[in-house]
Amino acid sequence: MDHVIEATAPGSVSASNLPDWALSHGVTSLSTKDVRRLCGIPANQVSQRMAALRKGAKLFSPARGLWVPIPPEYRTWGAPDPMGYIADMMAHLGTDYLVGWLSAAERHGASHHAAQVFQVATGKTVRARTFGRSRLGFYSRGYVGKATVSAELRRRTGVRVASPGTTMLMLAADPGISGGISNVANLVIELAEERPEYAAQIIADAPLFPDAATRRLGWLFDAFGDGAPDELVAYCTALASEPSFLVPSSPRTGRLDAKWGIVANEEVDPDI
Repeated sequence: MDHVIEATAPGSVSASNLPDWALSHGVTSLSTKDVRRLCGIPANQVSQRMAALRKGAKLFSPARGLWVPIPPEYRTWGAPDPMGYIADMMAHLGTDYLVGWLSAAERHGASHHAAQVFQVATGKTVRARTFGRSRLGFYSRGYVGKATVSAELRRRTGVRVASPGTTMLMLAADPGISGGISNVANLVIELAEERPEYAAQIIADAPLFPDAATRRLGWLFDAFGDGAPDELVAYCTALASEPSFLVPSSPRTGRLDAKWGIVANEEVDPDI
């Protein structure tokens, strides 16, 4: 329970004023238990009392038993930007999470194509959902609790966002949900230019990802960037697995690039 809620006298907040009270006190979300305590509402009346506030776009519920106040500037949208509530939502659902792929790239300044879905890696299965103008997509991944997060964004927003290098690995591992391999090329080259710290992050997190992800990155850096970092060349040279395909969903034929262990089975045409 939030310390502000703990310090507030039980039953002292009217249900109609709850969203504005929460916003004025820096409370970003409330559980049903919090609502009952603050407003003195019986458990069987909480949903009914919150319904009018939801209808007036003053709050919404991203998960059963969780209530998020909507700032006035977002009330015509029906919900705030997911960055404002994703941490509370994931904590409420009891799962690790990591904002990644196109959504993380956008937060790091690489937004060649604006993300249409707010993409989140999770430690357990979470269904996709839509709130206001935002569609949220969740993808269960084993590396969520171990991958490198952006310290800068964590400090500024309180949200776990993949670091630039980890974002590159996520994009390369899943070109199908990243706008295709040409868009992946656009984003990783842009990130490499803007975020020089990416190389160390890739090497730190590479063991968490399929070999294909690091191989694709190296191939893309050589083909469209200023060349791959030496550490990445050394890492990929030491891999003992069978060659990987540049695009996993394309036909399993193409030219083998022996340096990277990549079969180039699709043309790549980035806008760079």
